[in-house]
Amino acid sequence: MGAERGAELRTLEPVLYGKFEVRYKPAQGEGLVSSFFVYNDDTPNTPWVEVDIELLGRFPRVVDLNTITNTSHLRTHFNPFNTHLDFFEYGFEWTPDYVAWFINGEEVYRQTADHVADLNHSAKIMMNIWNPIWDDWVGLWDDRVLPRFAYYDWVGYASYTPGNGDTGTDNNFTHQWQDDFNEFDINRWEKSDNHTWSSNQSIFIKENAVFENGHLILCLTNDEHIGYQDQVKPYLLWARAGGDSIIARFSEELDPHTSQTENNYSISGVSVISATLMDDLRTVNLKVSGMLLDNSYNLIVLGIKDDTQPPNTQTIQSLQIDMPQPLSFPLRINNAGGEYNDYLADQLWSSSVEYGHMNGNYQFEEQDIINTNQEELYRSSLNRVVSYKVRVPNGIYSATIKLSENHYDEEAERSFDIFAEDSMWISELDVYALVGQNSAFDTTLDGIWVKDGILDFYFSAVKYGEGYEYAGPFINAMVIEQDSLFLLETGLDILPLMDQIHLFQNYPNPFNSSTIFRYTVSNPGETKLNIYSVTGQMVSQIINHHSSKGHHQVQWSGSNISSGLYIARLVHNNTIKTKKILLVK
Repeated sequence: MGAERGAELRTLEPVLYGKFEVRYKPAQGEGLVSSFFVYNDDTPNTPWVEVDIELLGRFPRVVDLNTITNTSHLRTHFNPFNTHLDFFEYGFEWTPDYVAWFINGEEVYRQTADHVADLNHSAKIMMNIWNPIWDDWVGLWDDRVLPRFAYYDWVGYASYTPGNGDTGTDNNFTHQWQDDFNEFDINRWEKSDNHTWSSNQSIFIKENAVFENGHLILCLTNDEHIGYQDQVKPYLLWARAGGDSIIARFSEELDPHTSQTENNYSISGVSVISATLMDDLRTVNLKVSGMLLDNSYNLIVLGIKDDTQPPNTQTIQSLQIDMPQPLSFPLRINNAGGEYNDYLADQLWSSSVEYGHMNGNYQFEEQDIINTNQEELYRSSLNRVVSYKVRVPNGIYSATIKLSENHYDEEAERSFDIFAEDSMWISELDVYALVGQNSAFDTTLDGIWVKDGILDFYFSAVKYGEGYEYAGPFINAMVIEQDSLFLLETGLDILPLMDQIHLFQNYPNPFNSSTIFRYTVSNPGETKLNIYSVTGQMVSQIINHHSSKGHHQVQWSGSNISSGLYIARLVHNNTIKTKKILLVK
């Protein structure tokens, strides 16, 4: 057991079913989690019952939504905002028939499968902050980020009263209480003390559950400075160069004044022009001149303060800057193994690499893989993957995701959504349902716009699957092609270099409610976008109008046609582009 000390607050009495709500701001940092959940602490005398909302310090835009019975049923939900920057509302409804999760009052995910019926024992409401041993889930723990704090504004509970309530879905819940944490209610809560378990690297102590200024503050500390206090100086964790800038990540939130004073940063032979503190308050963007990307440099920092009152001031620190090693395209990656032909080996994402995965474990299959002449590529898979990142120049990219379902042998056992950048591109992908087991399946995401230098993929389970090793979203390999680079004119993106017209792949695809088509034209003219059946019959006209030069998009529901494969056909000034689309109702 390490020297870390965590915290947990739990209700004295358990409840069975209800609506559970919280407003909180989690802690940032690799290797830790801030949670809100219900748990049957009588386990193993009675079956495991757990419903979770877990915010990992490593993912600013992912929320773990999970139920646990005899196994996990996890969705790593991609979120449109950064959960670390402020207080937001989270909650779930737990009933005999479903579990539904809510973010800021909007339902975002629901489980109704057979395992929900097994969530039938009373459970206590709990909140905690801790650092698990599972680095393939939360990332590598680094105790330099201590202390870390999670802030809880309020917690509310409504009992399950179907047909007779005042809140929740169909008013099937009755409000019972809300605790605003103005004080420690000893009749409702208890603080875990000297409590841990085998996968927890910290020990929960009562001193680390603090009530102050109308908040519950759960603290993750070392064993010397416990409670809600910070006596640790900020520490530079890493720095990475790119173009005319350097990104510097610190161990904690910083004072805006000293962190944005360029004289507090120095690099031999390089001029630091400006320093900008980013939204997470831990990352500083340094604009520099005179830096040669094929050289090596050290970044020296001095006098940076944290945001604690009174602040702690950093002593002098020197750290070698990670320098970029630009990739060539098409980029081929074996996402679950070593080098294979012209495919690069997979690796963990970090500041020192150009690509890599976040979360997951490798699995290998000896069975023959059909529909491919690259069997070795599809025999290995990266399972439980949450994110994959690739550093690329700003531009437009296509990504071919290569998959083979090597474990499950029934439909609806494992399926997931795929996001690229900020948008869902594929919804409820079930590889077995499409091509069966041990069969290669490739899907291409076309027209992905990258404007921040990193091509981001996220994967969210719809059906998580059983067990741990072979569960959740997976990938076997990917090929990334550079369709075009942005030209820069007075600092603004303008039309990329490409054909006269370009029809991007619709997203999401497959889709079951609506989808978005995007197209680009380099000359104005008359545009038609029609949908055809695979036999050539036109089934819907989406666009028939004049298009100006530039980028356009349109949303289409497909409500008047049945499920199936269709062809989207774009005609502009007598030039034709087509894409295959799949509607699933």
